[in-house]
Amino acid sequence: MEGIAFRYFEIEHGGKPNAVNKGLQESNGDYITVLDADDQLPPSSVSSRLKPMLKNSADLCIGSFETQYRENFQMLRSVKGLIHKSRDQLIRVLIGNVISPFHQNAMLFHRDLVERTGMMDPAMVRGQDKDYAICLIKHADQIVFVEDSVYIYNRYDRPFKKRISNRCTGMKYHLKVAGDHLSVWRKVVYFPWILLVEFAKLIHDLFGIYKK
Repeated sequence: MEGIAFRYFEIEHGGKPNAVNKGLQESNGDYITVLDADDQLPPSSVSSRLKPMLKNSADLCIGSFETQYRENFQMLRSVKGLIHKSRDQLIRVLIGNVISPFHQNAMLFHRDLVERTGMMDPAMVRGQDKDYAICLIKHADQIVFVEDSVYIYNRYDRPFKKRISNRCTGMKYHLKVAGDHLSVWRKVVYFPWILLVEFAKLIHDLFGIYKK
């Protein structure tokens, strides 16, 4: 990869928001994306998002992503059905859908958008990706979409106690995201729905096979 320089920063383990915020602070490029340590980027992932951004003078691109389990393809989470939705609709489907329709790590965003949005909330133990994705959407001037997969999200088996702990914590922070980003009257509708969905997932984790 001639001409590309990499810088590596090591920090004490303190959760994903702290690591992402360190990267945002230390980065000096105009465009930013997030890659988790256990995931992958398909070929041309960045360029496929950058091209429509430059063409449309956009500061945020949302791409499709795929899930993978034990190195085997599971499913594609396509953004095709999201292209004509308003910002408010994008936020609501991200909060309310049983399966997340898009992922913050499948976004590419301009540094100016980070300046307007701020850092990832370090208090978010779980749900930080969903929370920051919503923050970026709220502050973006122009959003474009890429239907091709730009991110590979790997799933793993988890010990029973860990998966139950993750689910209970996830329920708490899912409600926090909804509380922070929905209007009062929408909370009346979404809170019971979120509790129902998360409780159903908890039952599945108790009696089914859990993959992150």
